[in-house]
Amino acid sequence: MRGFLRVLRDLGLLVARVVAGVTLVVRGWHRWQVTGLDAQEAVLRAAGMPNPEVLALAAVAFELIGGVLLVFGLATPLVGLGIVALNVAVILTTRADAGFYQHEGGWEYNAAQAALGLVFLVFGAGRTGLDHLFVRPRDDHDRLIADPHDAQVSHS
Repeated sequence: MRGFLRVLRDLGLLVARVVAGVTLVVRGWHRWQVTGLDAQEAVLRAAGMPNPEVLALAAVAFELIGGVLLVFGLATPLVGLGIVALNVAVILTTRADAGFYQHEGGWEYNAAQAALGLVFLVFGAGRTGLDHLFVRPRDDHDRLIADPHDAQVSHS
C-alpha cells in the first residue's frame, strides 16, 4: 500500500508540475508578446510599486523560466517559493480590494496558484522530476503516510 501511495503522490506532483509550468510559460509569453511589458508596468505603476519596469520584466522572466523549470522538475522548491511570493504580492498590491472572484478582477486565481506553489515548496518535484537526480532524501522516511510499525522508541 505504501508503494502505491508513493507512486500516486509522484504522479500527482508530475501532473500538477506540468500543468502549472505550462500555465506559467503561457501567461509569461502572453504578457511579453501579446499585452506587452508596458501594460504590466502600467499596472505596477498604478499600484504604487517602485521600479515597475524592473518588476514587470522580473515577473515575466520568472514565469517563462520558472515554468520551464517546473515542467522538468528542476529547482522545484525554489520555483514553488517564487510562485507563492509572486501571487501573494499580486494579491496584496493589486487585487485585495477587488474581492474574491477572478471574473471581477479578484484574487481567486492568485490564491490557487499560491497554494499550488506551496505544494511544490513543501513536496518538491517527486521522483518524476529531474530534481530527484540531484537531491536524494537522507533516509527512506519520506512516506506520505507513516507506518506505525516503523516508529522507533528512543531510550535516553
